[in-house]
Amino acid sequence: MPIRIDTLTEVPESKFLELMRDYKEIDNADVVTAYRDEKGTFTVESTIFDRTAAAGAAGQIITLKGKMSHFGGPDDHGVAADEGLALCDDADIGNIPGLFLPTAPPGTSGLARRLNPQAKYLACRWDYTVTPRDFLRAATVKVSNPANGRSESARPVDWGPNAATGRVADLSPGLETALGLKTDGVCVVEIPTPAGTELPPPGAGIAVGVNLAAIDATIFPPDMARKLVVMTTTDNSTYWVVNQIGENDGGQSLLRHVGGNTEVLLSDTTVFPVEPSGKVPAVVADELNKAMPREAAASAGPLGTPPGPSDDVSAKVFAAANAFLGHDTSNAPNTDHGNLACAWAVNEVVRRALGKPISANKDGSNGLGTDGLFAELRDHHTPLAAPKPGAIVISPTPASGRVHGHVGILGRGSAGSVDSTQVFSNSSSRRQFAQNYTVGTWVARYATRLHLQVLFFELNRDRF
Repeated sequence: MPIRIDTLTEVPESKFLELMRDYKEIDNADVVTAYRDEKGTFTVESTIFDRTAAAGAAGQIITLKGKMSHFGGPDDHGVAADEGLALCDDADIGNIPGLFLPTAPPGTSGLARRLNPQAKYLACRWDYTVTPRDFLRAATVKVSNPANGRSESARPVDWGPNAATGRVADLSPGLETALGLKTDGVCVVEIPTPAGTELPPPGAGIAVGVNLAAIDATIFPPDMARKLVVMTTTDNSTYWVVNQIGENDGGQSLLRHVGGNTEVLLSDTTVFPVEPSGKVPAVVADELNKAMPREAAASAGPLGTPPGPSDDVSAKVFAAANAFLGHDTSNAPNTDHGNLACAWAVNEVVRRALGKPISANKDGSNGLGTDGLFAELRDHHTPLAAPKPGAIVISPTPASGRVHGHVGILGRGSAGSVDSTQVFSNSSSRRQFAQNYTVGTWVARYATRLHLQVLFFELNRDRF
């Protein structure tokens, strides 16, 4: 068994230091990762690599143990009617006997609701770098109930469940019944790996005694509330992602602590997905990304039309911002329920005004990072010397990452008074799009106090 992953759920952050010592002294763990669950506690995974297995041998197994739930089929209304599957497509309907129902349930078009609930299938948070999609599509995994000794073979069909649930697998209702399990029962999943799979090189073990909260308190402003998202430790180094949430602004930072030194590696509105780099090994990026949000896209609001030659672009954005005031951003996907929605909100206003956001993710949805939004403004839009209604105001997050910037849309002010110009932006604490600054109060916070730039941009019609 070359890779063993043990899972503990509902662990308070205050117990991390004690737990780390146990994992180091008793288990000699290679990697330990903790990620926040829906209850505000943490799921903790300890990974041990057994390097006595022959390198590149066939039949190596990854073992997961933890809580489960069920999914799929006509009665699973927790998935959207059009929701697909990560490891199946329409061609599989006829090619995999018994996996799907003969016809789609009424009112549905996605494969998730068409799954045959009596078939034996499952979803896990597969590591595609170790078990690629093409491999999993043809693989079977062994799922067991350690309480009664029953086991069954099952087919991988989807990625999940979300790490925040604290569960390691979602099983089909038929598989759940066959194993004698119920939601939040403990299962064991044994995943084969392709021949030639190489284990990570030996490291120096996990780091212990690293007080994340105390370190964060020395780095970030005291008026920002700290929220640990995920932590992983391997090779005597500790990496963690923390949210900093203030009254109106928020952001994420990725930090590394090794040899008594702490460094901020990344800072943005959101740092996910974490990409491997010279400072972030691939194994660390994979572990941190277990906490990456994977929420479904929010229901889209009305789509604006691209501006014509005679349209006043700024006037259209200003009107859309006024109409968007009071909008609840807690449902904005992958923004920590609206806490990290400043870039999303500005992009949404512009999408409603001009037909597309300023910055977008790969799937075309609203960009979530102020870094990406600022890069688009800097490279393709017009800088202004003074505020103008409907223009964008932005204070980019600095490279040091110790403080976080913000972005908003300019409104009107009193005649002759630049400081009184309204600013509309997401309020992190209220999770709402609001008129929460003036230019004067924005400059006081971001320029005077945090020493950031305050920049104004008028949008270029040719980008929409």
